[in-house]
Amino acid sequence: MKQHINILLIAFLIANIASANDPHIPSNWTEGYVNANGIRIHYWRTGGDKPPLIMAHGYSDDGLCWTAIAKELNEEYDVILPDARGFGLTDPPSQSEPADVQVEDLAGFIKELQLEKPIMLGHSMGSSSVAWFSARYPDVPKASILVDPRLVSRTPEESAARNSSPIETRVAAILKRNNTSYEELFDFQKERNPHYSFTEIHFWVLSKQLYHPNTAYRNSDARPTMTELFAKTTCPTLILKADDQGELRKENKEVAAVLKDGQLVHVEGARHSVHRDQKDRFLGALNAFLENL
Repeated sequence: MKQHINILLIAFLIANIASANDPHIPSNWTEGYVNANGIRIHYWRTGGDKPPLIMAHGYSDDGLCWTAIAKELNEEYDVILPDARGFGLTDPPSQSEPADVQVEDLAGFIKELQLEKPIMLGHSMGSSSVAWFSARYPDVPKASILVDPRLVSRTPEESAARNSSPIETRVAAILKRNNTSYEELFDFQKERNPHYSFTEIHFWVLSKQLYHPNTAYRNSDARPTMTELFAKTTCPTLILKADDQGELRKENKEVAAVLKDGQLVHVEGARHSVHRDQKDRFLGALNAFLENL
């Protein structure tokens, strides 16, 4: 009988955790929408009369995947967590859009919220958008922080291999993930990354149930190289890279050296999700950079 009650209690807690009234989102955070660049963009915001800090998420994540880090920063910054096009609660993309669409989404988002000199931070896909935005609109960001961007361009062979699976297969894979239960996704991620916090896994799971199949059509290989973008970037820039070794580490340094005002930190022990893999080291390098702006 006691075991049965415990099982029911666990099921109740999981159901409530995964609800829209998520107890892991601070009660003073607000959410909203803006119309920008032809779509409705959803976001969360910590608020306060503080410097604005926009955090752009990676592919298949959404804004709330930054929750654990945002909680560490919201005393000093007005942290703003937008869902990119096709992710979270933001409108989906069409099946044919220009490669720079997320750049212009950011531009429209900043304009609609009337943000002045925002600090812009992005991970993976988000880092590509932030880097491109900072090059196209060099006078807008106060600073740019790129979390494990691809600095060295893929070879034609790597690009071909990456895009070799049929689009129907990629769409089906997204739908399958959308339809996977919270418990299954949570257990999957916990087994792969037992060092991740509950908060990180929780919001990772919720994001996987939301992202749109049309995101499978995006072509990240169509963007300019980081070398081209960095040559046009003037704001202070911090690159927090995975702990790459050997020739790749050397090539990363060569690309980062193009920046007029840039810092490159290979975070010890970190993989692609630097902020999840090495949270303390990530925050240490990030805060050191922010304090000197």
